[in-house]
Amino acid sequence: MPTATRNRWGILQIVNMGTLISTLDVGIVNVSLPIMAKQFSVSLAQIQWVATVYLLTMIVLLPFLGKLSDRMERRKVYSYGFLVFGIGSLCIAVSHGFVALLLSRCLQGIGATMIMANSQAMVRQVFPDHERGRALGINAVVISIGTLSGPALGGLLLEFAEWPWLFWINVPIALVACALGFRWFPQGKSDTAKTPIDFVGSVLLAAGACLLMMAAESVKKQSAFSSEAWIEGLIGILLLVALYVHGRRIDYGIVDRELFGRRKVWLGNASSFAINLAQTATLIPVTFYLQSQLGYSAWATGALLMLQPLCMGVIAPFAGWFRDKYGGSAPIAIGSLFCAVSMLFVALLPAVTAVSVGLQLAVFGVGIGLFHATNNAEIMSAAPASKSSLAGSLLALVRYLGQVAGIGLATLLVGSMGAAGAVGAAEQSFGVPIRLLFGICFLLCLAVTLAGRLLPQEKSQTAEGASV
Repeated sequence: MPTATRNRWGILQIVNMGTLISTLDVGIVNVSLPIMAKQFSVSLAQIQWVATVYLLTMIVLLPFLGKLSDRMERRKVYSYGFLVFGIGSLCIAVSHGFVALLLSRCLQGIGATMIMANSQAMVRQVFPDHERGRALGINAVVISIGTLSGPALGGLLLEFAEWPWLFWINVPIALVACALGFRWFPQGKSDTAKTPIDFVGSVLLAAGACLLMMAAESVKKQSAFSSEAWIEGLIGILLLVALYVHGRRIDYGIVDRELFGRRKVWLGNASSFAINLAQTATLIPVTFYLQSQLGYSAWATGALLMLQPLCMGVIAPFAGWFRDKYGGSAPIAIGSLFCAVSMLFVALLPAVTAVSVGLQLAVFGVGIGLFHATNNAEIMSAAPASKSSLAGSLLALVRYLGQVAGIGLATLLVGSMGAAGAVGAAEQSFGVPIRLLFGICFLLCLAVTLAGRLLPQEKSQTAEGASV
């Protein structure tokens, strides 16, 4: 461990490599979907599964692999995750059929899950608490760079190369990261007690999350009032209720009772869900509005949307430094308050222009820059050292579930905005419904601000365990 402590900033760069290739891959895939649909002779609705199946794989496996990583040697799971991700990227690049493409995408998703289930835990393991916020702040900058450059890099590469090269570039990065991981990551098996793995809970969580995501997809393709969406959503919710009941009966549940018995863990995850829901729900209609109502080109729209990750990238390192020096309560409260205030630029202004949209994006970017790095550091510091992989994987899972819920909420309220040829419907949807959407997101973000102040504080407890 002393060697790992000395190499902790180098280890952080390996963690950042995993973050970069996973965020880059999302944007790169999205810009290549129309070309892939044409090559494989499938519809755009079918090719969307290339993006969806990747997200589904992570949602299904994150808690399971997080708990498994706490029982095994985290170094091996994380390093082999890069290898699996690289192999999945290679298989995608050489795929000659649509089914093979989807299976390869699942394999890539498994590798990404092995990486993401341990990223936060690795930072927790090698960084002391007084440096943890700064480390996660730097990681937030990498998230910003990946989000920002993914579509641009994908579009640039497609000008000079075929779409398989978008996945070929992952292979050398993954191999280098795998080799460096085995060399630098701390060795030694976890001291976690070998309790049974909750396979029943894993299946219930996976099935429930999948059905909720399928319900969101049904809402996008049909409408919020389709019987298919309601049936899938209802069954998904019932399965999650069954998961809760099942978890109360055992001590080793996949949604760990000890972990969520800590205020910073459950409140931090609930806050993360709300902020991610608000971010996704508002970003979708803003994108449509800029192009369909204001007549902006795709390039100009993308340039304006860059304001959000750019502001996040500038603010996040400062937020991490502030948290390490003075504590995390203020950045979390102020960040969520910035997110809430940003909604008012659309919800209350009499006319929504590119300037008001730009202000909303910039202010929200500042808010999530303050919020995410600090909130993640607080959750990981509060979690027991023996369950840090599970804590990190559940944090990632909550983030994705918030994004899925955001898609569903946006489609429910302003789904007609994206309808082809429905200009009148789009104009009408950017009236009361869009303001209602931003108003709901304002209340969610404001609730995060108030929750940390109004809910009772828990008694002090030592969560550092065996950390550095």
